Amino acid sequence: MEKSVVWDILKSGGTVGIGTPGHDVYNMALAECVEKRIRYNTTPLSIEERRAALSDLLGQPVDERTKVVPPFHCDLGFNIKLGNNVLINYDCILLDTGEISIGDNVLIGPGTKIVTAKHPMAAEKRRDWSVSCEPVRIEEDVWIGAGAVILPGVTVGARSIVGAGSVVTKDVPPDTVVAGNPARVLRSF
Repeated sequence: MEKSVVWDILKSGGTVGIGTPGHDVYNMALAECVEKRIRYNTTPLSIEERRAALSDLLGQPVDERTKVVPPFHCDLGFNIKLGNNVLINYDCILLDTGEISIGDNVLIGPGTKIVTAKHPMAAEKRRDWSVSCEPVRIEEDVWIGAGAVILPGVTVGARSIVGAGSVVTKDVPPDTVVAGNPARVLRSF
């Protein structure tokens, strides 16, 4: 995908909207991702073909022990960095306006949402669909339960567990169990 000023603005923490120069390139990247997602989610594919389709969607080679179960949804694809031996179960949504990095040996339950995009608080600033982003990091050996929501800017520390249905609004320390809305530390191990 051709680079534009939009990527630089988003990576530096800025906000972009419909009138931002290069926004057409952003829209083309979204449309290209839709085409790749449709192929990945709806086409009967062998294991090797599905891995190749996922590699194409994410713009990087995918480990042979990594499995992303369709349907799978993302904005751009190329902002998702997957480690080795990752399982992303059915019906997950990764809104990767910003980078989402997922470490080795991570399990992500069905219906989980990982979101990097944010919109302005002021209504008039949302009228042009303005968006900014904060990266999300899921470190190695994390288990995220079904239906969890991980919000922009969050890091989930190594070996931690996020309970099913939790809404994670702030960083999760390594070696902890969090649950609830908002997610709170239940215990450390």
